[in-house]
Amino acid sequence: MARRRTAARGNGTTFLMVGALLLILALLFRPWDFINFTSDTPTTGNNTSDTQPTEAENKMKNIFADRDYGDLDPETEDILSAARSLVGTPFQSGGSSPEEGFNSSGFTQHVYEETTGLRMPRIAQHQNELGEHVTAEDLFPGDLVFFEGNTIMSGIYLGHGEFVTASQSNGVETLRLQDGGFWTEYFAGGKRLTEEEKAALHPDTYTDHSHPAVRHAMEYLDIPYEFGGNTPEAFDCSFFTQLVLRESMDVYIPRVTTDQYLIGDTVEREDLEPGDVLFFSGVDLEDEDRGNGEITHAGIYLGEGLMIHASRTEAKTQISYLNDYWNDNYTGARRYENMSLQGEHPVVQEAASLLYTPFESGGTSPDEGFNTSGLVKYVYRESLGIDLPDTANAQFEAGEKIERSEMEIGDLVFFEGSSSYLPGIYIGHDQFIIASESSGVTTRHLEHDDFFSERFAGGRRYY
Repeated sequence: MARRRTAARGNGTTFLMVGALLLILALLFRPWDFINFTSDTPTTGNNTSDTQPTEAENKMKNIFADRDYGDLDPETEDILSAARSLVGTPFQSGGSSPEEGFNSSGFTQHVYEETTGLRMPRIAQHQNELGEHVTAEDLFPGDLVFFEGNTIMSGIYLGHGEFVTASQSNGVETLRLQDGGFWTEYFAGGKRLTEEEKAALHPDTYTDHSHPAVRHAMEYLDIPYEFGGNTPEAFDCSFFTQLVLRESMDVYIPRVTTDQYLIGDTVEREDLEPGDVLFFSGVDLEDEDRGNGEITHAGIYLGEGLMIHASRTEAKTQISYLNDYWNDNYTGARRYENMSLQGEHPVVQEAASLLYTPFESGGTSPDEGFNTSGLVKYVYRESLGIDLPDTANAQFEAGEKIERSEMEIGDLVFFEGSSSYLPGIYIGHDQFIIASESSGVTTRHLEHDDFFSERFAGGRRYY
């Protein structure tokens, strides 16, 4: 028992000596001086630490100390008022409205659009590619401010170092550049839109544009994006270009971008004019398996390096600046003016009004849907007063045989099906409208559609 007590006292003495030695070493070498307790996570509010202000903080305080901005114009006042009114709105990744919440770029886009009508880009990096660079010394209320940490964030400058942004921790809030922390250290500069950019980003600029497609495209701003959408209430990029050209110019192009790119007049980049259709490869993808040089997106050129398009990223039809993202994936452009039917072919007008009507076996009307023979019979009766036979085979036999090289707009084209002919309506430029089992009433191309190009049986005329 005595030996155990002696050993215990010895162990206690040893522990005390080791502890004392570690304390002495710690006081001598002060290892905490070498530990970095900072974080690159955005912090908010004032810098309340006891450390001395950094050089960046002192610089910011000197810049904003006695700045006089004078009387602000009404537009700038509106921007500042709208920005302040949204303080307290929750953060939402990808958010762009007060109802769903904001991220930083969605916040700046929303404020500018609501107060000025300008169509700012959705992504902060793309916002930062606009405007003239502004240093901290030259910031003016209403300018955009940018911060670059792991990603680029944007905000709206209020004056005297204050700005409003949407942070992940506090949502929309007012901060100060001179308060230190993340927002001081990672301030990347400001941007101020030029008058030319303001005009180009405003839809009113195009109200009286000389090109009908540009004018008409503006009517579809903000329509929701829907991949594969086939109605004016929601659509994708290729439906948008097809719809606008048909309604504004009486031009009929295929439904999908890859086919649209195969027709029309080729336009070199340096010869682009408003109304041309731009094509891009491997971008704005809904299906990530697509790409590898495939045409995946289209938009209508507005001039001055901008286009209007149904954007998946923006989730709506929007005006966009052709920045590096688009320029790096630009594939080519097409002009379709020479394909306009000038409203002179009632058969085509009637058939086009039925585009995207569902396919229905035995269908003969817009209400129930169409099969191939039902579509051509309905169109001929409504547009020309001609009553075609009911069945496709009988229609084929009843018409005057026309060689392919001699076909005219309004003639019928026939293709060999599994049990009967499949008729369609020729609309010129090797295109036709047909009731397809997979797509309903749609446009197809005699050469570029493998199914139909291999089964062409002949043309027929009835008047």
